[in-house]
Amino acid sequence: MQIEHIILAAMWIFGFLGFILFIPRKDLRKGLLAYLMFQAIIWLCDMPAFEFGLLSAPIREFPKATDLAITINYFFYPVLFSIYYVRKRGNGSMWSRVSYFLIWVLAVTLYDMIIESYTDLLEYGSLTWYGMWVYIAFLFFISEVCCNWFYKDKAMFQTERRQTT
Repeated sequence: MQIEHIILAAMWIFGFLGFILFIPRKDLRKGLLAYLMFQAIIWLCDMPAFEFGLLSAPIREFPKATDLAITINYFFYPVLFSIYYVRKRGNGSMWSRVSYFLIWVLAVTLYDMIIESYTDLLEYGSLTWYGMWVYIAFLFFISEVCCNWFYKDKAMFQTERRQTT
């Protein structure tokens, strides 16, 4: 079995296990929303990235480029984002929240760089490793903003409603 097969299978297994083990049952709805939000954002951002040659996935027999795109874009990275979103602490200091965000983005970027460097599953077109870091940080940030908007703090919402009336 090629290393590509093992990597794809490991992403599916660890994704399912991570979603089950690291997202508490009471936060399952929040985790599913974060999962779907990241899927939508990454899909919208990957269309221009592939169109303008920033990223490319070589076409070949299994594991095809579509297998990696489905695994990473529509399953594994959204699962990682949903774990990040559910497990983050909102009441910490600004420095701790920023460092938590940067650690997650760095870990996902390192994983992506390892896949690109040591396998034939993914090729960066004209995008460098720090460009991919900025790209993943952008995806995490935009998805987090959208999820935060959906899960507004009820006390803040009540204050906003009182101010408008």
